[in-house]
Amino acid sequence: MNNPTYTFVSVSTAKPGRLDDLIRIASNPSEKMDKKLDGLIARQVGVDRARNSVIVWVTFDKKETLYNFLETEQGKDDHGENEDMSCIDTFVMYDLKPVSGRIHPIELLS
Repeated sequence: MNNPTYTFVSVSTAKPGRLDDLIRIASNPSEKMDKKLDGLIARQVGVDRARNSVIVWVTFDKKETLYNFLETEQGKDDHGENEDMSCIDTFVMYDLKPVSGRIHPIELLS
C-alpha cells in the first residue's frame, strides 16, 4: 500500500430542498477516481441531513496524484466540470497533510 501524504476534504451545504442533488454531485468524482487512480488510498462521503451538508474525504499517496489527474480532460470530466452546481449553497475545501490515523481496519484476534 502507498503511504498517505495528502488528504482532500470538502464541506458543502445544499440549497433548501437540494441535498440529494448535492450528494450525487459530491459522491461522483471520488467514485470515478477510485477506479482509475492507484494513488487513491481511501475515500468517504458522509451526509449530515440535520445540517443539510455533505463532507467528502479522500486520501492519496501524494497531492500530485489528484492534481495531475484533474488537469487531464478525463479528470475534468470525472470531477464534474460540466455539472450544474446550482444546488451548492456553501463550499469549503481543505488540503491536508495526514499526521496520524489508521486506514486499515483493525484485525480481530481470535
